[in-house]
Amino acid sequence: MIKLSYKIDQDSSSLEISGIPDISNGDSEDTIGILSSWTLKIIGSPILEGEKEHLDNLMQVVLQYSRSYISGIRKQFISNKNIVTITPIANNHKLLLNSSKKGVKPLEIILDDSELSDLTRCLDLLRFHPKFNIRWDIKQERPFSRKYIIKNLSNSTKNYNLFYSLILFLFTSILLIFIPTDNRYELRETTNHSQVLSD
Repeated sequence: MIKLSYKIDQDSSSLEISGIPDISNGDSEDTIGILSSWTLKIIGSPILEGEKEHLDNLMQVVLQYSRSYISGIRKQFISNKNIVTITPIANNHKLLLNSSKKGVKPLEIILDDSELSDLTRCLDLLRFHPKFNIRWDIKQERPFSRKYIIKNLSNSTKNYNLFYSLILFLFTSILLIFIPTDNRYELRETTNHSQVLSD
């Protein structure tokens, strides 16, 4: 059986998938139903590759994170067995990949909004393109409930408010330290005069 290979290209991300049709599932000759290998290239980062489990975890975490980010929720997502973690960091996004092999250091990739968008688009095309009929081990997406959105948005707001309050307090304290003070007070008696103006 001929091994197939397809590449999904976005501006900053390129995902190459190799595999064979799953005849038992009724796949056509040009459809990948059984994944044999994958390679992900993100501009400015090392080439990523691994087993299907690693791609499952990457898809699960990145897609969940992107959905939350679009809804205004900035929170960390961690895959099963801590293989993939994505965390908001300032205006960017930190993708942390842990190898299943011992002695291999975790790989850290910083993505900006456009790079996150390109990566998400690649993974979405992989899931829904007719050339791929692979059974992914990812949770089924469900719309966020209003309660979930409000709860997570309020938590984000509280964190930012605490941070800004701390910065304001430190700035005010430092400012007061450098303002000269005069401990000599002079008491003066003042007399108030009121004057009525009339035509």
